Amino acid sequence: MTAGLVWLCALGLSAQASATGTSPATPAAVQAPAAAATSTAGDVWLVIYSVLPGRTAEFEAVARQVREAMTRSPQEVRQAQARDLRIHRSALPNVDGKVMYFLQIPALTGDADRSGFDVLIDALLPAQATALKLQLTGSLDPTNPSGNTYLVNLRD
Repeated sequence: MTAGLVWLCALGLSAQASATGTSPATPAAVQAPAAAATSTAGDVWLVIYSVLPGRTAEFEAVARQVREAMTRSPQEVRQAQARDLRIHRSALPNVDGKVMYFLQIPALTGDADRSGFDVLIDALLPAQATALKLQLTGSLDPTNPSGNTYLVNLRD
């Protein structure tokens, strides 16, 4: 799991650097989105969200509802994802006050969960999807409303 924390730190620095306009020396694999990647056992999707100042409670409420729905899901794969799902919050906001969140979810369903919370809301909470997506979108930075997605391998 130490390797995973190193990746999180590197990705967090990369995300904060893009917000400040600086360019840290990070490996090319960290900077490239996972659009062409496919997942294998041991991989996780890491979705980075930029949440507006004062809207963190809304974002966390959506995250909590999605996690609870995964736990209650009749699908074993969703229950397994819920057990290993992690939501990390940056300790400090970036220069414009936005708070970075990192959704770390096992890639047990292949590429299906690459988009993060919006895909999970559709799959797990279809009756509430419209309201939850509005709440989610309202909490996110409008210049990056769907988050940045990376495929990360946490195997040593």
